[in-house]
Amino acid sequence: MTGADCFVLALSRMMKSQGQNELIGQTQLELDGVPDVVGLKDVAKRFGEAHPLLDARVRRNIFTFVPSWVEGRGGNRFLDLNLWKEVGASFHSDFPCQYVESAHKISEDIINSSLERQYGVRNLRLDLVFLKGGGSILIFTWNHLLFDGKGAELLVKAFIESTNGGPISKPVAKSEIPIPIMDQLKKASAAKDRFFELLSNEYLSLSASKPRACRLRYKLLRFDPETTKKIQERAENLSGLFSISFYLACAARAHREAFLSRACDPTHYVSSIPVQVRRKSANGNPFQNQVTVLFFLLKRESLDTLQSAVEAAQKQFEEMTRKGLGPAFEMILRLMRRLPSYFYFKFLGAQFSGRIASFFHSSTGAFSFDKATVCGARVLDARHIPSVSAPPGSGLFFSESHGRLTAVFSWRDGPVTESEADIVLRQVEADLTGVDSR
Repeated sequence: MTGADCFVLALSRMMKSQGQNELIGQTQLELDGVPDVVGLKDVAKRFGEAHPLLDARVRRNIFTFVPSWVEGRGGNRFLDLNLWKEVGASFHSDFPCQYVESAHKISEDIINSSLERQYGVRNLRLDLVFLKGGGSILIFTWNHLLFDGKGAELLVKAFIESTNGGPISKPVAKSEIPIPIMDQLKKASAAKDRFFELLSNEYLSLSASKPRACRLRYKLLRFDPETTKKIQERAENLSGLFSISFYLACAARAHREAFLSRACDPTHYVSSIPVQVRRKSANGNPFQNQVTVLFFLLKRESLDTLQSAVEAAQKQFEEMTRKGLGPAFEMILRLMRRLPSYFYFKFLGAQFSGRIASFFHSSTGAFSFDKATVCGARVLDARHIPSVSAPPGSGLFFSESHGRLTAVFSWRDGPVTESEADIVLRQVEADLTGVDSR
């Protein structure tokens, strides 16, 4: 497993110990009609059989303590297709369907359920929801231990290609090249000053450091192609070609609004941004969290305006890039792989005041299958729905499909309220578009 995999492993086990389920995510495809269910079921079955890692478990080497994936020992490895129908949907299926209040509700129920308790493949689940307004939504629910956001996109892309007659490829997980321990320590030392800077400043998250069991919720903010183009131009004007600073600034200012609604104004905000380390030659391999992280620290006063927030984030991004902190943090993650999950998070809790971060954030860019069809149904839109742990209890995520930007706010209900989620999304919309609707 990669260093980033092991962070997710420790985080997932912490979440389960607190009644928050494991760290799983979803990728949703909106379809303009109903796909051929028989064909879709057949592809799902063959897809599961072709990828043993979808049925794999994590085991630690008793000599090195490094965890790795161990494939299941035979049995049913097929990927089943669960069928749902919104109340009021007119589509008739020859296969049994369960009625649901809404696609949104069932997707939340699924993401709050353990993949380990499902029959068959345990690292991926597939659901199709027939909508009352026509069309359908195909939902991929995936174990974050095995996929990052880009990996989930590559997985879905491979599945789509399989439904349209393409062969089911069998990529294998990447094995890391061994690096002598002294070389690892030398590379990792470049990040120590950044860690000391982070730890010398106090920051908060919207959840407590030890919250109770709580349900994951999410809301979407979707923009049409015309508005999306204006947002992209606005991002480029403020942050240049690398929009990472623009979207991070929007996420930080939105979370500040939620804190202000609590009559609280933290002095600093910390967020770790995942950065892909996949090489172009490995773009077809969906497995493993192939990322490093960049830690951003934004001061309260820099969030007074969007421009000052973007400038502060951009300055840090350029400085971390110049110092090579991406590879340095990747090496730190690699060094920590041998820590058992309990001690891993004891260490992080001591270093990060039990908060992990102020909020989670990522921007995965445009999906690569805009013109795709799935068993006869055209893909109209796609989005990732990431899960979050508490702490920090919330996260703001961006993706784009068919020229439409989607912002997803995920939160843990209880530590964060729905009214606070609405506050976050209102501020995000105002900063993205430059128009305050209040």
